[in-house]
Amino acid sequence: MDNSAQVEYWNGKAGERWAEEAAQLDRMLSPFIQAVIDAADISSSERVLDVGCGGGALSLAALDAGAGHVTGLDVSAPLLGLARQRAADRTDAEFIETDASEWQAGTSYDRLVSRFGVMFFEDPEAAFRNLHGQLKPGGRLAFACWQPLSLNEWAMFPLRVVMPLLDEAPELPEPGTPGPFAFENADRTLSILSKAGWKSPLAEAWTGKMMLPGSSVQDTAQFMMKIGPVARLAAEQDLDPELVRQHLEAALSEQVDDKGQVQLPAAVWIVTATA
Repeated sequence: MDNSAQVEYWNGKAGERWAEEAAQLDRMLSPFIQAVIDAADISSSERVLDVGCGGGALSLAALDAGAGHVTGLDVSAPLLGLARQRAADRTDAEFIETDASEWQAGTSYDRLVSRFGVMFFEDPEAAFRNLHGQLKPGGRLAFACWQPLSLNEWAMFPLRVVMPLLDEAPELPEPGTPGPFAFENADRTLSILSKAGWKSPLAEAWTGKMMLPGSSVQDTAQFMMKIGPVARLAAEQDLDPELVRQHLEAALSEQVDDKGQVQLPAAVWIVTATA
């Protein structure tokens, strides 16, 4: 399968920006680390595979939860550099730059986990079939993926704000297109897992508010201009950064809590299955 577009994207400016903003992103996505850890039911000394590990936050959390060893896989050299830096004093963690859809372990794992790292495969059924082969019989899969964009106000809100500034409305990707919302349809996702050999696939809904990065409206607006749908649209349509910033700050000022921070609704699937 050809995942070269994703490899190029995550090794370019996008990967560099995500590595630079990793601390803020990890705080924003922290609720889903515990959700995946709980769903994976990690016990002492188990070997864990973290797919799309990024900067290693979930990998390190798995170790804290009792895993005996964690192997993190990702295509992004910038993010893997950060993961290795964070785990520099650990002998029970390794991070490998590779395409997880084709990677062969040479050993078997007890658990496979991912926090928003498995929605980018060009051929997800083939990818999950390959990953199935890396787990021991009875091994457990647990990952987080986004529900539909329309249910994720953290992403929809900034899009609505900048829409009047666009020369043309962005085209929505076809359902199932590799990207953040590729697994928005739970039935499709569970079907993919079943066809790839996984048993008893299940998707449970997580909904709640997510704290956006930044300790002020200005910080949050700046973050939205660097990472996410607004950042991509602004680059594609050559929008005036100052105008985008002004619109975001004005809209965000109506969303702050009493601490000056912004929380917006998020909707996620926590997906589990057995090898």
